[in-house]
Parts: sequence; structure tokens; C-alpha cells
Amino acid sequence: MEEELTEFTNRFRATFELAHRKISHSVLSELNSELTAPQLFMLAMISKENTPKQSHLADKLGVKPSAITVMIDRLVQSGHVIRKHHETDRRIVLVENTPEGTAVLTQANEVQKKIIARGLSQLPPKELSIFVEAFEKFTSSY
Repeated sequence: MEEELTEFTNRFRATFELAHRKISHSVLSELNSELTAPQLFMLAMISKENTPKQSHLADKLGVKPSAITVMIDRLVQSGHVIRKHHETDRRIVLVENTPEGTAVLTQANEVQKKIIARGLSQLPPKELSIFVEAFEKFTSSY
């Protein structure tokens, strides 16, 4: 049984990673933006964390603050993000998506939904239900 589980684990990992890469590539192709996948991810993190400190983003992503600074610099230069100081402690630097950053993130989410729907539509209704329910069950264990 352990060998079978190992085989399923390997197959799942390979398939999940391939699906993620293909979906990401398709989103970037259809989005027609100069942003990279990591930059889009950063815009999503900034949106989710609601004007976070740069250090908070570094902690969440498990990287050094200098890595975040470089990416934020590029997003500031492209007009997708702004930096601002905390209202009561000027030493704290916050980041926020600009309207342009929010718009491209919204567009990317819509493109991603369309691409995923296109893939899911290839499954017969019964398999689609089983696939989604099984994936929800799998995900709920974490």
C-alpha cells in the first residue's frame, strides 16, 4: 500500500505542477501584460494582506526583505504599486496596489477563471463533480 501511495503522490505532484505551469503560462499569454508571474503573485499578496509592510510580505513568503524590495521597486517603477509611510510610525513602509495594479490583478483573475473553466469543461459532468469534490476533500486536510 505504501508503494502505491508513493506512486500516486509522485503522479499527483507532477500533474499538479504541470497544470499550474500551463495555467500560469496561459494567463500570462492571454493577459498581454509586461508583468511576470511572480509580480502578479506579489500584487495578489498585497491585495490579500491589505496594504502590508514590506517586511510582512517577506515573512509570509519566507524570503529576505531585500528580495521583496527589488520586486516592489519594479512594481513601483511600472506604476502597479505605491509605497507609503505608516500614519503614526514613519519608519514603517507600507505597500499598496495602485488602480492600475488592481485592474491588472482583476483582469488576471478573470482570465484565470476562463482558462480553468475551459479545462474543466473537457470533463464529463460526472467526472467533473468527482474531480472537484475529491480536490476539495484533499485540500481540506491541510
